[in-house]
Amino acid sequence: MNKFFKKFSIFSIALFSMQSLISDNLIPIEYFACASNQNSFNISPDGKHMLIINTIKDNECDIMQDKSQPVEDDFYMRGLLLLNLETMETKQISRGTAEDGVSSAGWLNNDRIWYRPRYKQGQGIKSIAVFGVNLDGSKRKLIRQHTSWTNQFQIYNYDMANPETVYEMNNTRRPFVYDYYKLNVYTGKKTLVARGPDFGDMKGKATIGQSFHPNGVPMGVLIDDGLDRILYEYNSDSKKWTEHFRFQCQKPGFVPIGTYEGKVVVSGSKFSPNGKLLEENDTNALYFYNMETKEFSEKLYQDPDYDVSGLTGSCRPASGSGTTNRMTSELEFVSYSTLKPERVYFDKEAEQIFATVQAVFPDDHVSITTASADKMIMVVGVSNTNNPGDYYLVNLKEGSVKLLFQRSPWLDRNKLVKAIPVKYKARDGLEIPALLTLTKQKTDKNYFIVMPHGGPNTKQRIGYDSWAQFLVNRGVNILQPDFRGSTGNGASHYIAGNTQWGKKMQDDITDGVNWAIENGYADKDRVCIAGASYGGYATMAGLVFTPEVYRCGINAIGVTDMEQLLNDYTRKSSILSSWDEEPLLEWGNMRTAEGRAYAEETSPLNHVDKIQAPLLILQGSNDPIVEAYHAEDLIRELKRKGKTYEAMFQTYEGHCVTYCGEKASLEYLEIQEKFINKYLMN
Repeated sequence: MNKFFKKFSIFSIALFSMQSLISDNLIPIEYFACASNQNSFNISPDGKHMLIINTIKDNECDIMQDKSQPVEDDFYMRGLLLLNLETMETKQISRGTAEDGVSSAGWLNNDRIWYRPRYKQGQGIKSIAVFGVNLDGSKRKLIRQHTSWTNQFQIYNYDMANPETVYEMNNTRRPFVYDYYKLNVYTGKKTLVARGPDFGDMKGKATIGQSFHPNGVPMGVLIDDGLDRILYEYNSDSKKWTEHFRFQCQKPGFVPIGTYEGKVVVSGSKFSPNGKLLEENDTNALYFYNMETKEFSEKLYQDPDYDVSGLTGSCRPASGSGTTNRMTSELEFVSYSTLKPERVYFDKEAEQIFATVQAVFPDDHVSITTASADKMIMVVGVSNTNNPGDYYLVNLKEGSVKLLFQRSPWLDRNKLVKAIPVKYKARDGLEIPALLTLTKQKTDKNYFIVMPHGGPNTKQRIGYDSWAQFLVNRGVNILQPDFRGSTGNGASHYIAGNTQWGKKMQDDITDGVNWAIENGYADKDRVCIAGASYGGYATMAGLVFTPEVYRCGINAIGVTDMEQLLNDYTRKSSILSSWDEEPLLEWGNMRTAEGRAYAEETSPLNHVDKIQAPLLILQGSNDPIVEAYHAEDLIRELKRKGKTYEAMFQTYEGHCVTYCGEKASLEYLEIQEKFINKYLMN
């Protein structure tokens, strides 16, 4: 541990000296492409010890030059340290070499840990194992053996009265359906608590949520079955699962997210015991709910503009979730995102502690990543749109705060830019939330890029965005909108995006550009559009349907052929994600004449002749989500129509544009820098 801190401190000083020689605010381009170490921390319940999984290689910016390897081999070599939080002495459990590296670890009780060794590629799948060991190194025991990488070791509850036992769920009996066990942490012996429900044929189905009683007995399992969402309830007396409630995607519903003081907390709309809708909530609200009588209490909390956890429109996951106290297994708080992280606390003592910590970092996003049971000692993650992440050891007994680790320490946080939450009105009155990031560079014009997010039925990420920060650092103002169809902003905002690709969804993006021009953030003749995946589609739709708006466009791994997309998505659907039916509502249905006409009308590939602006195309040759033919067919049409374009294909990459292999990410950034200098800023 001392060596770990010493390396970090020396490197920080060297980095500061190097950065002080840079004469302006430009950050070296490779700094945005380098992968950072991903160290993790885990404090014991009694607060006496902390496990540290640390990457052995120095956390420095060194681009891997061989593009067939995304990063250096030793990037994946992680060691395991045990830190005594009273004496600050360390004990090395794993050196992190190829022979004894670890991939994950955690606590079984105050005196015993579990860890999973990292195995080299090519070793047998049966060798994926979990070991338990005492802190003094004694009683090492194989306590779990994996049959596949999808069958992870998952502790869902602790038995505080019996430190020999934890509750573990696994899907060794049936893929994608979990069974629940008591696990003896010393012998590895499993005792069945409950078998998971029998859903019959799992094709097109997926487990999308689980909830538990504080005693470790499962309470409910939420299943995605086509457009249906089915909540199954477990009866511990009969040991049977029965259907408790059923609702449909894009219709009112509710989901359990935990318990507090013995009462179930649900998120969604309110119903009577016979299933009649009593309160239809556009944004998910929180209620206490009685599973036995099916009765709701009064509304506990509702944000008027954003979903509080649960499912947006009863369909797609909203932001956030319930966080439980690992000692009591009851809810401490429910998280969700507006244009920043939010929390609704049930445990008032925990709320006061969080407020104390937040006050230390008043301008940043704070999360308690691990803590002792009494929350007097914790590791706090501090991040923001201008901070990839700093981790501090906070001791409330001593009143001390110590920096443990920084992600991407080569990035000067003072040169990065904090995004500003904004809202603007679309032409039909719909309110569009967005992040606005303004460059610190002195420029002769308001250069501007609108960056629609991918998905599209997701939410604009609230945190550090290396792509956006790179462009901002190069002198560009950036707007990232949550256009209609995005999740987390209520059912009506999400449902308003149904079959609106290239239409009202695109209008929302155009209206954001007009808002930026009207408010002085963009010069109307210096506007570009850029995005990845659906954002790449939106780039193409902007260039073909509103060609007068944009001076240039960057299409990264973007859809260009709606007909192919809609024909392909069912073929690619998986019971891991079960998205086979939802896009019929959201994206279009090729089984109908109306759907086929919509796909033809909204395919940018069919309208290449309308493009006026230069276009940059970025594509991974191994992209399994938006396959390379979308880019290849587009290039063929651009050539045929005599349009101005540039393209870069990355042979080893898939569905990515920034978090690819280091060398590929760097090359993607380098060609973009040249492109915007030539076509946006020239």
